[in-house]
Amino acid sequence: MGGDLVAGERVLGFTYVPPPEETPESARDDRLLTEGEGPGSLSVRHAVPAVRPSGPGDDRLPHDRLAATAVVPAARRSPCLPTAVNDLLTDGSRPARVLRRIARTLRASGHELWLSGGAPRELLAGRGREAIRDLDLTGTAPAGRFAEAARQAVEEDGETYELRPRVSPDTLVCTVFEPDRPSSLIDYRGLGLGDMPFPATGTDLTADSRQRDFTVNSLLYDFERHLVIDASGKGLRHLSGPARALVPCEPFTDPVIRAELALRAVKFLVRWADDIAVDTDELSAWTREFPHDLTDLVRRRGERTWARLQALHHDCLSDAPEDQQKAVAKTLGPAVQQLIEALLRTTGRTVEPR
Repeated sequence: MGGDLVAGERVLGFTYVPPPEETPESARDDRLLTEGEGPGSLSVRHAVPAVRPSGPGDDRLPHDRLAATAVVPAARRSPCLPTAVNDLLTDGSRPARVLRRIARTLRASGHELWLSGGAPRELLAGRGREAIRDLDLTGTAPAGRFAEAARQAVEEDGETYELRPRVSPDTLVCTVFEPDRPSSLIDYRGLGLGDMPFPATGTDLTADSRQRDFTVNSLLYDFERHLVIDASGKGLRHLSGPARALVPCEPFTDPVIRAELALRAVKFLVRWADDIAVDTDELSAWTREFPHDLTDLVRRRGERTWARLQALHHDCLSDAPEDQQKAVAKTLGPAVQQLIEALLRTTGRTVEPR
């Protein structure tokens, strides 16, 4: 856990070294991220120990380190919520079966695991399971350890043994794929850890909430203890008003992060346009302050950065008509409008209006 001492160095979190090609990902590929010998220096010399070392450290569970108001018993939020989550995770589907097996393996080794993203957001908003598009997870396990647990889980299940877990070295997202299908069953990324020069994950819920896109997406659900975790202190409030408030978790200033968040904002506004009232006052006040040359600032970061943004645009908006994308982007200010138009031009994709 963050703050523990290993060989006299304070643990910050975890990073990952990809194994040789065709070698299955495992806990052997994880590395401890620790404070190095000099001020501000980092070290990745140590493998992650199988057992938490004894010595100085904070033995409290991650949610016990938060303010009491940030951890809400699910039944207090809604008496039906624990049952709804249990139903989601015991419906006999492949994602549910794999998730339960992974959870048992990780918790037996001392790791915590939470539902994240759309599932807790929509369930907490009182919407039905049809509003849940996928199962996203976060937790304290490093990427390789999760991949190893996922592989063990699918191998033990005779009906899911052909599923494939893969770790992206660029993001440390572990995805469980079905064979010959591009879509994922489960996506996992360890708790976010900011201000690192390379992909890294941590064990702190507050730090994680600051790395998420919007406050309503920073809510986590502990499906073992049935606790709602609102580490930002704003997610439940922004989800509970007469209109769902789409508010960035942090006022990021980096042009690439701003562009990525703008794309995700357009995605949600398009997706929710027909059936959810959305308050965008705070969001649009922020995006309207973006520099007019945001697109140029992103493109100056190089072709790889622009290609990554194109891929995100495709993932977020491939099924949205161009005129709808432009109309929504216009409400967020000229910089976002120009960004969407530039991405539409460079992708060369046309979707007929619905």
